[in-house]
Amino acid sequence: MTAPDDLGGPIGQAPPVVRATEEIDASAERWSRPAREGDRIVLLLHGLGSNEDDLIGLAPYLPTEYVYVSLRGIFSYVQGYAWLDFPPDAADRGKISASAAALERWIARQEGTVVGAIGFSQGAMLALELLRRDPGSLRWAVQLSGAPFPDERPEDAALAERRVPVLWGRGALDPLFDEERIAAVQEWMAAHTEMVAVVSPFLGHGVDEAILGAVAEFVRGQLDAGTDLA
Repeated sequence: MTAPDDLGGPIGQAPPVVRATEEIDASAERWSRPAREGDRIVLLLHGLGSNEDDLIGLAPYLPTEYVYVSLRGIFSYVQGYAWLDFPPDAADRGKISASAAALERWIARQEGTVVGAIGFSQGAMLALELLRRDPGSLRWAVQLSGAPFPDERPEDAALAERRVPVLWGRGALDPLFDEERIAAVQEWMAAHTEMVAVVSPFLGHGVDEAILGAVAEFVRGQLDAGTDLA
């Protein structure tokens, strides 16, 4: 099998992505601290085959005015978890819609207010999906090594009008992004969001100090600008 590509692309025989839970697993939540009423919450959404212990490691480097929570995908994949099909099928929104709906239900149950999301790869696609379903669902988002689900939604026009701030960070050596895909994602992001693009020159499919620094700067900028209060 070739290198895993959780955003789509040529692969060999892929292991199945199967339903693990109907809802976000409360026992698998990883919080930077317990949330209270009035807190501003930021979602951390992992990539294919990972889990809730992954992105919570970013929290100590990000503004402490937010509460961060890393969640587990509702589908299982090999020894980890996923948010959608592998590879994604543009004609079948079943899994990404189920994940987005489960997240929306989870968000509605929180005492604090979810204001942003930081996603990696599949998690980045899911963060964008929340915005595409409801452009007012998040005040800002960070998508790392990600892309929008490869189709069109009726709500995309409303998202383009709202111009939500979104950081798109990736590695210049990411094998999942050739020139054609980079151009397509950049075009979509520029048309539908207030995009900030950051590229780390020696990074593959991952997160390094340069990308982490850009994320921290972006998140701090949203806090300072009061974007999360809009």
